Amino acid sequence: MSGQFPLESSQATAIRETPDTVDPRGLLKHLAPVTVPVPAGSAARRLPGHDGPTRRTRLLPLGAGLGVSLLLFAATTYLVLGKGTGLLDRTVLTEVVGHRQDVLNGPVRYLTHVSQTPLLIGAALLALWPAWRDRSWRPLLLVGAASGLALVVATAAKHLTDRSRPPAKLWEVQEHGFCYPSRHTVIATAVLLVLAYVFAVRMASRAARILLWTGTAVLCLLTGAGRVYLGVHWPTDVLAGLALGAAVPLLVVMVHALVDPRRSRRSSG
Repeated sequence: MSGQFPLESSQATAIRETPDTVDPRGLLKHLAPVTVPVPAGSAARRLPGHDGPTRRTRLLPLGAGLGVSLLLFAATTYLVLGKGTGLLDRTVLTEVVGHRQDVLNGPVRYLTHVSQTPLLIGAALLALWPAWRDRSWRPLLLVGAASGLALVVATAAKHLTDRSRPPAKLWEVQEHGFCYPSRHTVIATAVLLVLAYVFAVRMASRAARILLWTGTAVLCLLTGAGRVYLGVHWPTDVLAGLALGAAVPLLVVMVHALVDPRRSRRSSG
């Protein structure tokens, strides 16, 4: 019996020196790493303050876009009111009006007609679907806020600038009031962009999002170009309208992200 103790002692020493042979945790080190799926609806806990970089990264493009839009609007306004853009405006408008085609007049008039009240109503109806799906009023609030703000800022800017429209003999439709910026363009751009945002953040396909944003940009440009085509706006009216119209939804979405970052992050996921 006493002769076996040295053997048992040496075995114990060997086992202690190679714990991986008996410790399951050691054996796991030699296995390939396995990805553990995270159950749906569960999110990794973040320590206080760890959400900062992600939030800043999300807000950075919104802030940059807002700054560029406001800078473009301010620069255009300075040129129109301070330096004057009569030569450029008259040259472009004369060329556009001189190349009007009867076959296009009807569609362009229709496009400019639906770019205000019908568009506002249609956008609200379209926003009902994501609102119902998410069981949240936020899509409707985003669309409503952008629509209301666009109407207010465009109307205020018109009365502050007091810019006269092109000569009435060039008009293809009847208009009234001042012309800077183009209110049709501001409202259409703001509503179309915020509506595109509401749907884009719920699309999983990158190609579908690109197609949506491209189509939205084309519609905004067509709406603005149509106002020049009909002879009721100077080109710089439309340029300012596009800039101001883009600034409105950027501001609305940015405020939404700041006020409710968690829900904003979930809606964009």
